[in-house]
Amino acid sequence: MSIFNRYIRIGVASTIALGTAFAASACGLGGDSSSASSGSGTSDTVNIGVIYPKTGQYAEYGKLFEEGFNLAIEKVNADGGVGGKKLGLKYFDTQSDPKQDAAVAPKLVADKSIIAVVGDYASPASSAASPIFQQAGLVHYGFNNSAPTFTDTGDHVWTPQIGQDAYQKANADVVATKAKKISVVYLENDWGKQAYEYFKEEAKKNGTQIVYESSYLADSTDLSPILIPARDAKPDAVVDIGYGPDGALVLNTLRDKLGYTGSFFGGQETKEFLDLAGDNADGTIITGSFSATGTKDAKAQQFVKDFKAKYGNNPGNFEVTAYQAIIDLAHAANKTEPTRDGIQKALQTVTDFPLYQGNGGTFTFNQKTRRADSIKPILLIVKDGKFLQYEA
Repeated sequence: MSIFNRYIRIGVASTIALGTAFAASACGLGGDSSSASSGSGTSDTVNIGVIYPKTGQYAEYGKLFEEGFNLAIEKVNADGGVGGKKLGLKYFDTQSDPKQDAAVAPKLVADKSIIAVVGDYASPASSAASPIFQQAGLVHYGFNNSAPTFTDTGDHVWTPQIGQDAYQKANADVVATKAKKISVVYLENDWGKQAYEYFKEEAKKNGTQIVYESSYLADSTDLSPILIPARDAKPDAVVDIGYGPDGALVLNTLRDKLGYTGSFFGGQETKEFLDLAGDNADGTIITGSFSATGTKDAKAQQFVKDFKAKYGNNPGNFEVTAYQAIIDLAHAANKTEPTRDGIQKALQTVTDFPLYQGNGGTFTFNQKTRRADSIKPILLIVKDGKFLQYEA
């Protein structure tokens, strides 16, 4: 069974324990902060619920998501809304923590203005809430959830996100073009361990020798104890499977403290990673889903233009996936009707969801897995402080 089963049990338990209390006070429930629509409580507005990390250790990602969400809402409403109604957002800060996701999920279920839910950042957190949404018949659109088991909860759980199996295959394949022997470090959490297993499986197929491996905790401040032996194993490259901040810590430790000058694969496509890693990031190769400078898709190019005009910088993977999530659900509502049942029906039947990632175009869902199989990862390289599309 899935490594996320224990989080699903958290969600089910929370439904039982919290359901009565929330049902009694449903009329007064709202998000953690302001809605993206001034009329979010009126009958001419329907809402998408957002579970995300506004605060806590993943707050940087929450900020990127907000930028994508809010720009998408502006576009949808400028284009006429959904089924003659305005579309709004109701935000719920969970810190991407499984217990908080499970606790807040009944609030979204009780709010009848919410026609679908997007989020959370981390798959374990999202999976803690999914059983509650599934039981209520409310679509849970895990736009950032790359765990291949994420949709196992039931038929109302969907994601257009590329799975970690596909991401790590692409990662291992590009590593193989640069290195025969590698040292690998990875996050000590369910996501990191699962991602590393996929990477290791593909590396073995490619004949890449892993001469050293170690996990590390997300809140580590000194990684020298595990990176000294990683360097001393004399690898052709060091691979980090983690997030942006810890990827920068790995890279800076290798370059600044340990004198490592070889190839590095890791980090994430965020401004935070570039700011933390500085000049050390130059030449770093990562797997991603979007290139603001490389996309040739007309609507994606317009998105980049609009995003830059509003925020002053190019969007990355996290901003575009958040933007696409809202555009997807608005498209669904306009193909059927802006209701919970309408969203579910559209995800089951619509074949032309607008795709901004990868090579653009449109996509449809695999009805068995409720994933978008046609969306493929791309490679990015850091040059002069910018992420550019990379061709192996």
